[in-house]
Amino acid sequence: MSPVPLPAALAGAHALLLDVDDTIVDTQEAMVVAGTEAAAAIWPHRAAEHRVMAQRYYDDPERWFPRYASGDVAFEAMRAGRLTEVATAFGLEIPSGAHRAFEEAYAPAFRGAQRLFPDVPDLLAAAEGEGLPVALLTNSAHAPTRVKLEALDLVERFDVVVTTDTLGFGKPDPRVYLEACRLLAAEPGRVVCIGDNVEWDVLGAEAAGLRAVWLDRAGRGTTHPVTSVRGLDEVAAVLDRRFGPPRTDR
Repeated sequence: MSPVPLPAALAGAHALLLDVDDTIVDTQEAMVVAGTEAAAAIWPHRAAEHRVMAQRYYDDPERWFPRYASGDVAFEAMRAGRLTEVATAFGLEIPSGAHRAFEEAYAPAFRGAQRLFPDVPDLLAAAEGEGLPVALLTNSAHAPTRVKLEALDLVERFDVVVTTDTLGFGKPDPRVYLEACRLLAAEPGRVVCIGDNVEWDVLGAEAAGLRAVWLDRAGRGTTHPVTSVRGLDEVAAVLDRRFGPPRTDR
């Protein structure tokens, strides 16, 4: 089976459903920057390894975040589990008060490190200019999602934001995609889900009856026959052609 061409995937769409982390915001870099600060607060004597520790925290080899997204563990337990895994990997003890120290160092650094990918504004402008609603569906919790949107002055941009707090679990459970569609007042088959995770943003969305586009910024490729783009500017360009002449000509 061949992937559906991007114009066909977007044809007749009534709404876009965007992932947040590493789709519209550079969450990996923000987490690594914040994690570096947090590691320094807990283990100051291992300065040369702080960024490597932070990268491991982001990589999450024990898959604590998917367990949180499925509703199996609480947000705080997920964060604690990831920190414990890092400590074990680097042969470190977790000192008394480490979890509080981690959060106190992590939170301001994370807020300050938020960056929007440069291809996002054109996509939002293309959708808004033609009255195409754009919603967010993320496996993060409400509080950190709000931090990201506030830091980027995007809180008022999205009327629909579905997080793991909405139903108590996240992607790829079909119910979260359908809840987003319900809040958008759009039929699932007319909603296009776009994100960087093949399992959560594409296969899960399609299983729930939505259309989907994989954002493959790194050009990794996949064996799944999915519609893919290297950047959101490709989606914006198709929307421009779909709805008429480019915005710069209007």
